[in-house]
Amino acid sequence: MKKDLENISITDNLILLIIVLIGFQQFPVIRIGGSFKLYELAALALLVIDFVYLKHFKFNSYTSIIAFGFFVVSPVLSYLYSVFFLDYPAGFYIYYPDADSFKFNYYVFPLLQLLYMFFNFCAINGIIGANFIYKNFDRVAKLIIITGTFISIYSLIAMSTVDVIGKLPQFIQNKSDFRFRSSGLSQEPSFYVLYQTWVCLFAVYSKHLFNKNIWRLILLINILSLITTFSTALVSLIAIIFLSAFFLKNSFKTRFSIFFLTGFFIATIIFAAFYFDLNDLLNGFFLNKIQNFFTSPDHTMDSGGFRSYTTGIGVKIFLSHPLTGVGVGNSVYYMYLFENKMGIISFGETLQPGSFPQNLFSIVLSEQGIIGGLLLLGFLLSCLRKFWHYRNYSKYNNMFLIGILFNITAMLSIAPQYSLFIWVFFALGLGYIKHINMGSIQNGGQQN
Repeated sequence: MKKDLENISITDNLILLIIVLIGFQQFPVIRIGGSFKLYELAALALLVIDFVYLKHFKFNSYTSIIAFGFFVVSPVLSYLYSVFFLDYPAGFYIYYPDADSFKFNYYVFPLLQLLYMFFNFCAINGIIGANFIYKNFDRVAKLIIITGTFISIYSLIAMSTVDVIGKLPQFIQNKSDFRFRSSGLSQEPSFYVLYQTWVCLFAVYSKHLFNKNIWRLILLINILSLITTFSTALVSLIAIIFLSAFFLKNSFKTRFSIFFLTGFFIATIIFAAFYFDLNDLLNGFFLNKIQNFFTSPDHTMDSGGFRSYTTGIGVKIFLSHPLTGVGVGNSVYYMYLFENKMGIISFGETLQPGSFPQNLFSIVLSEQGIIGGLLLLGFLLSCLRKFWHYRNYSKYNNMFLIGILFNITAMLSIAPQYSLFIWVFFALGLGYIKHINMGSIQNGGQQN
């Protein structure tokens, strides 16, 4: 490892930083027109390197080619459509007078979103091809777990006492206050739950990297931080873990443990709800949100209803511009047009100048049209095919399939598409298959 570290390139360093720091989503940030995260600056540096050394650039997998279509080709087509065929959104600035600022500048904002999409691709392609990462995968996994554990400790303290980082000046942090809910260093619990699920999965499948008691403590801290997000996405995670007993090759003991633990967890929640009279809390955090998200409620009194509302607006925008959408980032200029046309009677949360469809599939359709939608579908199906094929080659392959399935379900309530934290573990899993699984197959072996 020491020899590897001496020979590590600038590109490898940047890729390692992106993977390890992906949990630092709202602290620290650097204000340059917008809020740049550290891992975004590292990805931007990768973009510059790829551009400067363009003649040496290569796609690191077939899936990278599809990703190039989604993150580069489709956004450029959508941008060109918006430039040549869409009018200046004067009505947006009349409706939101305060939006007449650099942040929402119609000529600058879309270009910034293109930049985000481009460096997302460079990060994904770079992670897939970074041989250094997979030569030292256990050490990288350990760094992910340790970093995530420190974020969990901070999050548990912040939710129950004082959020020290939230008190810092706005030029270095962009956190929201979620008292009594764990949100890590993310903008909100629904974003943190995705990152924290991956941290927990790495912790579960990396028992061999730690002393037994330390491992148990790490697992306890991270699972507690995950549960206290009180995110409705946890329902899908429990379902996926339960179903994994059927689609992964597990011992009878492992399958029994999965059945027992999921059953015990559900029974504990139900018992606590009745015994401590927490029915209203359970309904508010989970049942009502789920119902409102998957239906068309006539209110936006909870996050599920508001996400359903913005998702519906995204579909309306898509139907108005079906081929290429309105351009990456440009949905914000069209949301207000449908604000009072979605059948909402009681408004709780309302649209703001920066509001966009809070569903990745909806926002992709609205901003990149059917072209972007098909490329996204192709990317996800290509990933799923690989993760499914290699699912039983090692414990880490088990982990990646469970994590990717959850990642995709979480996309129903996470956006926008240029959020790098959505894609990092897709790329890491694809790279694991490329460098470890496919390498071992060529050598005639199988990972255990």
